[in-house]
Amino acid sequence: MNATKSRSSFWSVVKILVLILVAAAVVLAAVRLIGGKPLGIRSWVDVQFWHANALFNALKHSGEVKSFNEGNYTNVVFLHHSVGENLITQTGLRQQLNDAGLDFWDHDYNYYGLNDLNGNPTGYNYWIPDDNTDPDGLAKLFSQKAYGLPLNGISGLMQHEVIVFKSCFTGNALYDDGQVETVKGYYESVHAFIRQHPEKLFILLTTPPLNSAEADPAMAARDRLMAEWLLSDEFQRDLANLYVFDLYGLLAENDPASAEYGTLRVDYRDGHDNHPNQQANQDVAPLLGSYILETIQAYQTAQN
Repeated sequence: MNATKSRSSFWSVVKILVLILVAAAVVLAAVRLIGGKPLGIRSWVDVQFWHANALFNALKHSGEVKSFNEGNYTNVVFLHHSVGENLITQTGLRQQLNDAGLDFWDHDYNYYGLNDLNGNPTGYNYWIPDDNTDPDGLAKLFSQKAYGLPLNGISGLMQHEVIVFKSCFTGNALYDDGQVETVKGYYESVHAFIRQHPEKLFILLTTPPLNSAEADPAMAARDRLMAEWLLSDEFQRDLANLYVFDLYGLLAENDPASAEYGTLRVDYRDGHDNHPNQQANQDVAPLLGSYILETIQAYQTAQN
């Protein structure tokens, strides 16, 4: 008797669930017909398929990526968005590093993904969380668990020996002092992860300055303070595997008497665009390349 009742109850629950699903489908269809707009389900499915495909290919090629690890910190990946892309594609940065014996990969927006040593798309990405490389995005990325396989964004980057990374210029949209402290907290999360992984070398680039059309003097002053803090012992402390390259300082107007002080230099910008122009990239890229090379050499020496 009890078994019969249990089976009856089970099927009753199943019927209820089926009715709920059918009702939900009817409601969604009605919303679609009345509103005349797609529900986004197909888009969501497409994104999940794309994500799964990227993960499959990242796992498939993991051995190849790791094969460049020779213990000499020559396998380098640069996580960036558009500013970093221009630093590479508008200059000889990749050639400079490859000629010096480094294996230089770079990771753009998730849509573009990972590029190989020759700058060719690999056809997959490491799935950076929310495609966000602003300080809050970096904190989320560096808060992920690092696995031996590229199962998430940080694990993909950690397949390489040297991780170069930066925030977008949007990370310098600092509207008050409270936001500055919040951003410092984000970078402290990054710092904590790096401290846990002395087997890797990390090179952080300070955030590029904003165009004066976007940043008033007060914001520009906060941006400069943030860059100076990232370069300071207060942030880096005794972390031997963290180096900071002052991209901000190379791109910003550094004359305190100038009305443009702390914003993107006049000769390094085009109109109201926040992206440094080609002249800026051609001036800065060789310095970045030299810094990466010198940092690796210094780190290799310190390890021996």
